[in-house]
Amino acid sequence: MTTTVPLNTNTLTANSLAALALLQGKQRIFLTTHERTDGDDLGTVLALAHALKKQGKTVTVGIRGGVPSSLAFLPGSSSVTEEAPTVDTEVIIISGCSNLARTGLPLESFTAPIINFDHHPDNARFGTVNLVDAAISSVAELAYHFCKAVNWPIENEMAICLLTGMVSDTGSFLHSNTQPSTLYAASNLMNKGARTTTIANNTFKGKALPALKAWGRALANSWYDAEKSMVCSVITEEDLQDLHHPPHSVFEGVVETINKVPEARFALFLKQDGPLIKGSLRSDPHKPMGGLDVGSLAKLLGGGGHRNAAGFAFPGTLIKQENKWHIVPTKLNPT
Repeated sequence: MTTTVPLNTNTLTANSLAALALLQGKQRIFLTTHERTDGDDLGTVLALAHALKKQGKTVTVGIRGGVPSSLAFLPGSSSVTEEAPTVDTEVIIISGCSNLARTGLPLESFTAPIINFDHHPDNARFGTVNLVDAAISSVAELAYHFCKAVNWPIENEMAICLLTGMVSDTGSFLHSNTQPSTLYAASNLMNKGARTTTIANNTFKGKALPALKAWGRALANSWYDAEKSMVCSVITEEDLQDLHHPPHSVFEGVVETINKVPEARFALFLKQDGPLIKGSLRSDPHKPMGGLDVGSLAKLLGGGGHRNAAGFAFPGTLIKQENKWHIVPTKLNPT
């Protein structure tokens, strides 16, 4: 049976109880999130892993693509593997994935029950228990309220992980998804010893020279399309070769930066990733012209996300000809 109840942050709700009951008596827990993870979903997974270890459970965190260097400061990140769960796994916990395929792991063959933590509106509710709330700022805030609801103590290491998630997904509390509940939770986490300055220095401020060069290329490859009220940036395979193939995580934040162009209703960042073109979309409802619903746009392109932050991917190649960038879709073989 699947349990799906919107999270009420003020009470011990039905889905919190269902998740807690699912974990009781279980020893071997596997936690994961989407490949090329970010601060919100990695922070959530590591925080929950810390809580479960405190209860004496055997916990494994496996994430396709591992941990980005900017998030290696998070407590517990050094124990993250890229392995799938073992056959004796009793419960799987997934953070920030709208569907199972987003993990990049072969989870469909496992019979272990799944606890699904997410705040994306297009979540497929694939879990045995679904803690999904699209109105909340981040998965980390969702996990914070869950821990409070089930009376799991939040200690320093958990606080650092959860606050990192909130800071990451709210743009240091500057994005429109920041709510009073977010700031209240952040205040409590800071009282546990987590510090926004430490998080910002690791995730936003500290950039090695190769990362700065990568950002320079992305900004140099940007332009404004007045007809579409869109600002766009592109990174091709040729760009990646010139930059000596930096990790894709170095481009985190580029789409938010170009979205600061005042006249743009939305921003698009396209990047070659092997055989795929991956796109990130951002909008800001507080701009004079208002923001476009980029979640709906991403859905049309086979992706998904929120109204103001979304993404997509499709097979193809980005090329530059006569100072213009072009998308060459990959033709699929007929079946």
